[in-house]
Amino acid sequence: MEIRHRILVLSDSHGHNLSNLLMKARSMGEADAVLHAGDGCRDLEPYRSGLPDIYQVLGNCDLFPAAGELCFELFKKRFLLCHGHRYQVKSTMSLLEDRAHEVGADVCVFGHTHVPFNEYKNGVLYLNPGAAWDGHFSVLLMLADGTLYPRMY
Repeated sequence: MEIRHRILVLSDSHGHNLSNLLMKARSMGEADAVLHAGDGCRDLEPYRSGLPDIYQVLGNCDLFPAAGELCFELFKKRFLLCHGHRYQVKSTMSLLEDRAHEVGADVCVFGHTHVPFNEYKNGVLYLNPGAAWDGHFSVLLMLADGTLYPRMY
């Protein structure tokens, strides 16, 4: 199977230097897009010129002017990108699941818990890359047939 797109997924970098993490991610193949699910979305600024399209949202610790939630189409998939604190993801997934279904998401990327997580539920891929400051990230592989493969690192 040939990979059609690679999406680098980060969250919760909390002001830490991302150069080692980005170097490791690049060694696995160039990304076609980068998603940051908050709490350190400004941390990508020093690398912006070397990165493809960046989608980012505010987390509960961010003071950077960005959206609290984004819904967008990317590579023929509908994404919901949020930090997750407004949906109480540390205690329940039900509020986030309701929102994902409300917006018709194929993929829901969130952070806040600092714990890597990926699960398909009712046709939606829920993906939390964990805390980037701890070296965690995900690469979402999208095959030509639209199949999604999340890889946790």
